[in-house]
Amino acid sequence: MQVGIFDWVEASERLAPGEVYAHRLQMAEAADKAGFHAYMLAEHQGTPLSIDASPSLLLAAMSQRTRRLRLGALTFCLPWYDPYRFYNEVCMLDHLSGGRLELGVGRGVSPIEAQIFGMQDIETSRAHYRKTLDFFFQACASPVVKYRGVDVELYNKPVQKPYPPLWFPSSNKDSIEFTGRHGYHTAIISSHAEARARFAQYREVWEKHKGDPGRHNAHVAHPFLARTQHLVISQNEKEAIDFGVSAYETWKGHLHYLTRKHGRPDVIPLDPFAEGSVMRLIAGTPKTVLSQLQSVVKETGMNYLLCVFSFGSLPPAMAMRSLELFAREVMPIIIRTEEA
Repeated sequence: MQVGIFDWVEASERLAPGEVYAHRLQMAEAADKAGFHAYMLAEHQGTPLSIDASPSLLLAAMSQRTRRLRLGALTFCLPWYDPYRFYNEVCMLDHLSGGRLELGVGRGVSPIEAQIFGMQDIETSRAHYRKTLDFFFQACASPVVKYRGVDVELYNKPVQKPYPPLWFPSSNKDSIEFTGRHGYHTAIISSHAEARARFAQYREVWEKHKGDPGRHNAHVAHPFLARTQHLVISQNEKEAIDFGVSAYETWKGHLHYLTRKHGRPDVIPLDPFAEGSVMRLIAGTPKTVLSQLQSVVKETGMNYLLCVFSFGSLPPAMAMRSLELFAREVMPIIIRTEEA
């Protein structure tokens, strides 16, 4: 069992962007000292859900404030990148972090955001995703690559060989065959019951193909099967719930912002406590949170917990307090229980 942090880096009505970034750097430093495995960022465009439109910049800053914490994006949206520049950014980040980069790759979940980069349909986006990923693999394996008809010499390679561990999060059940076959770390966006079924499917596919040649993530011995979890922790149970529900509703509005702006229906079922919600809220004292988290781990079958401490309208001080209480009173027991 591993424990990390996931962060959309949302826009704030109270804080300027620079203050939002400073808060995230503070959280990364605290997570590093507390022994979290990784800090993972989202990438979105044109929405208050995220002002992290270029994850590499924030990850580079985090790499200089931390020493052990692994750092990455879930995901770098490959259709939005020039393949050659993406390769070089990955190499630089892996070196700046001393080989601590976790590399999430995907197409991006929002067709509305993809249009900013000229991706007018899924097939165009999918083709550019494959082109960028194929170029990345080729560049990692060769001192010279042909790009746009020109032979380009490569003087930078990732620290981690053959490249950083790969992640492919998804809300699409049809992607399990691909992620399991290649051994990608993954994070599933679904109800608890559905997550358990998908993780079981993943494990079956992975066992069948783990010895196959040509697997993208063959250098990773044991894939992570992750879930994100919104958490608000306080010694005062009512305070945690009240702040948590309010912050969740703000985050929910951010998540649905683009679809509502374009007159499209909400397609993701979100409720802080409903059984069918794909992302729930756990709020309360450390004892309450621990008990509920232990149930979630059993219900889903996950082996990696991605904590969401800073979200919606939650004050930075409360997000930091949640992180600190979790690290001191919850995380050691979660990890120890799973190891046993």
